[in-house]
Amino acid sequence: MELIIGRDAATGKLKVVNGNEAKLLGAPSSVPQDVSRQHCRLTVNGGNITIKNIKAENVTWVNGLEVNSKNVTPVDKIQLGPSRSYTLELDEVLKAFEPNECDIRPLRYVWENYNNGLLAISKRQQRNNLISSSYIGFSVLGGLLTFVLPEEVQNSVKIIIAVLAAAIFILGFIKRATDKSIDEREALKKQFQKDYVCPKCGRFMGFQDYDVLSQNIQCSNPNCKAKYIK
Repeated sequence: MELIIGRDAATGKLKVVNGNEAKLLGAPSSVPQDVSRQHCRLTVNGGNITIKNIKAENVTWVNGLEVNSKNVTPVDKIQLGPSRSYTLELDEVLKAFEPNECDIRPLRYVWENYNNGLLAISKRQQRNNLISSSYIGFSVLGGLLTFVLPEEVQNSVKIIIAVLAAAIFILGFIKRATDKSIDEREALKKQFQKDYVCPKCGRFMGFQDYDVLSQNIQCSNPNCKAKYIK
């Protein structure tokens, strides 16, 4: 990416041109007259940033030293013009032309963790319900056995089945009483709403499957509209 930086003659703002796109930064009349309309070129290649004067008579300073061309970083102090009265905010310039896109691929794992958490809670509730209701089956079994077992062992079998049914009933009651499914489901929901958001603007994506979400091209927030990387 190559950016042409200079003073906008009409507004006195900083003018930054990237190909056919131009943006004005800063307050009106914030850029002094000794900054040229096309003062310097900023070349961004990955992590390497180079600043170079467009004309020989233009003056650029980096960390107090006058330069014609130099590699710079956002922490360097860059000043334009012989008077050094204008400081170029490199971060602000780069951010203005930052691609409006965001990587939503990590949201797949957020969705899967949420979905798997709900599934685990539902399975545990099913097991608890099965245990809670199984004592009824033992009671029915005890009644049926009285018709097929010899009379001399019926009482012993009935006692055993009654004890087992009572134990299962108590176990089911304890599991229902100590079940935290409602609280866990609510906590899972809150965490999901916190994590399942647009990486760019932070807007909640809704309770939609990641595969459905990834069919969209960009964020639905009209103030964001970041293009999805997926």
